Amino acid sequence: MVGIKGVGMTALAEILAPHAHITGSDTGEVFFTDAVLKKLRIPVSLFDAKHITLGIDRIIYSSAYTKGNSELQTAERLGIPMIPYAEALAEVFNQKHGIAIVGTHGKTTTTAMIGTMLEACGVDPTVLVGAKVVSWGRNARIGKSEWMVAEADEYQNKFLLLKPKVLVVTNIEYDHPDFFKNPRAYGEAFRELVRRMPKDGVIIAERHLKEFLKQAPCQVIYYGLEGNIAGRYMELNGEAALALVRYLKLNMKKARVALTGYRGTARRLELYTDPKDRVVVFDDYAHHPTEIRASLSMIRRRYPKRHVIAVFQPHTFSRTQALQKEFAKAFTDADEVLFLPIYASARESIADFPPNLAEHLTRETKKHHAHVAYMESATCALHYLRTRLGLKPKEELVVVMMGAGDVWQIARDLLSKTKKRHKTR
Repeated sequence: MVGIKGVGMTALAEILAPHAHITGSDTGEVFFTDAVLKKLRIPVSLFDAKHITLGIDRIIYSSAYTKGNSELQTAERLGIPMIPYAEALAEVFNQKHGIAIVGTHGKTTTTAMIGTMLEACGVDPTVLVGAKVVSWGRNARIGKSEWMVAEADEYQNKFLLLKPKVLVVTNIEYDHPDFFKNPRAYGEAFRELVRRMPKDGVIIAERHLKEFLKQAPCQVIYYGLEGNIAGRYMELNGEAALALVRYLKLNMKKARVALTGYRGTARRLELYTDPKDRVVVFDDYAHHPTEIRASLSMIRRRYPKRHVIAVFQPHTFSRTQALQKEFAKAFTDADEVLFLPIYASARESIADFPPNLAEHLTRETKKHHAHVAYMESATCALHYLRTRLGLKPKEELVVVMMGAGDVWQIARDLLSKTKKRHKTR
């Protein structure tokens, strides 16, 4: 498995481990999946073409790596069969009674909630989540039943490889502009997924998608919340999971108990401190304007009188450019905003975008927010925060790291010597 440390790849490795002898390769960067792979006793080495030999029956590779990778080049020369992660997942998923969770936002949390509830109801599902589930200590659960729950990615139309019996749609909002050139193309991917649903299948969707799903070929069950739902995405995710449990006619009491005890997933408003500390530190995966607004709204409701500092690391040049005006207006509930350089994707060429794009975003945000600054590196941001936290020892603060890159390392380094991590629900 080339790029085995990716969360999806590691989860797939865990699912395949009972049926095959697996080895993997990746970079030397440390991820939470290192511990999972070690526990599974799957050997992992650094990328090197020498690891690719004729004794290998098949190679599964992460979409983060192309055939320019030396190991993949060697495999091609030796004629070893290769398939991308999405196809390998589909092979497993399509043999099961599959539940696919799709949508622009909330996929990871909804998938984890559903997996937790089905587990509590005795269904014993296999579950694949896009982040570590705190209560499991990993992002996969291996079950013995025919049910499989999987977070399905719309990027590059990957989710079209899956053949779910149940489709859960959380929401649809334009994203991944490096692949989907406009909102229409993005929406069409979801429409095609819906068109492919079997007539005896079911779609569970947020009520605002009624118009979008009016021509669905199968039963549609809607869920949602009454009134203003701004910032209440965690509650909506729970409603989606409960709607599924209700459809399957499982024990609702057990499901609600499981939902109440749900401990969250890594990097989804993950709490690094005690929630009552003078300085509270969160880490959040939010990398889309809507997600940023939702997370900051939740923090503001929880800490209405505290000074909130948001540290944002934009993810991909294409998203930063396409949604710049939306990003600039997304930080209303923060008192102070720090921008970091863009976390680039290997799929993008920096030369295709205007120089200093992150600085442009900073200036655009200053039109809507009084306290905005650009940090030239994570080290600069860490130094600023350490200095800032020491200036007013009596001030109560909330600091939240935001982004899909490695901004979480600032939270770790900020507290590495003095704090013990705590997980949020």
